[in-house]
Amino acid sequence: MHTQAAMRKPGGRLSREDQRRLGDILQRVYDDVVRQGVPDRFKNLMEELEEDARSGEAHAALAPERAQAGPDGEPNRVVTAKSFPHDKGSSQ
Repeated sequence: MHTQAAMRKPGGRLSREDQRRLGDILQRVYDDVVRQGVPDRFKNLMEELEEDARSGEAHAALAPERAQAGPDGEPNRVVTAKSFPHDKGSSQ
């Protein structure tokens, strides 16, 4: 890929043709990443987390007073696969 600096518009904006080419390149990269799929090790980890969450919910239903706090006195938090895309950086 080469660019011609003389064809760039003032103010750092790209021409429509440059935008189109950049969009095409980004689309190809995105499509390639999507085709790769999720590695098996990540799928396995997510399944383990979901199983732990289900076990934790069952345990909490059977013994809610024990499930409320961990050994350090802090509340237990179960993180599920569904919480990752929406709650990055926050605890559950």
